[in-house]
Amino acid sequence: MTSSRSPVPRPPRRDDPRMQTVEMAALRYVEITESETLDSGPVHEESMPWRTALLVAAGGAAGAMLRFSLTVLAPTVTTPTLVELPWATLWVNLLGCLGLGLLNGVLEVRAQRPWVQPLLGTGLCGGFTTFSSVVLEGSAMIGADFPVLAMAYTIVTVVVCLSGIVLGLIGGRRLARWQQARRAAGAERTA
Repeated sequence: MTSSRSPVPRPPRRDDPRMQTVEMAALRYVEITESETLDSGPVHEESMPWRTALLVAAGGAAGAMLRFSLTVLAPTVTTPTLVELPWATLWVNLLGCLGLGLLNGVLEVRAQRPWVQPLLGTGLCGGFTTFSSVVLEGSAMIGADFPVLAMAYTIVTVVVCLSGIVLGLIGGRRLARWQQARRAAGAERTA
């Protein structure tokens, strides 16, 4: 026995009310005016996703090459009986976190071009830092029967990198405000 009911037409997937979630709304491009941001910072014009992806890739490639260069200059020896502290990885992560904090501190105060954050923040600093190497090197230390050294190295890395981000943010904000005050003073002298 077959039913003679006709299929109910369904709305297109995008118009389906069950698909109206916060995540789906975030995927839609909506023009935002400055008054709608509640003074949350500078409004950047949207760039094309492929352009952003290329900026991140270029910055990531440069960051990874810088990290590789530093690890070649200061190699770490890890064998079953000998473990050296991986100084290159610690310095890379500290410098990357400091740079990312500095960049974000400056960007909080000053409006920048929309390509700066993807290229320098996500790309360069993201490609330069390597927290996966901290895990790998810590695992090698534990495997070589140096668990206390592995724990100390991990804790020092986290503390140093968080401190680098905080110091970078504070320094970046101060630097950007100092530059703004200097420009304002220069503009007053010329006027």
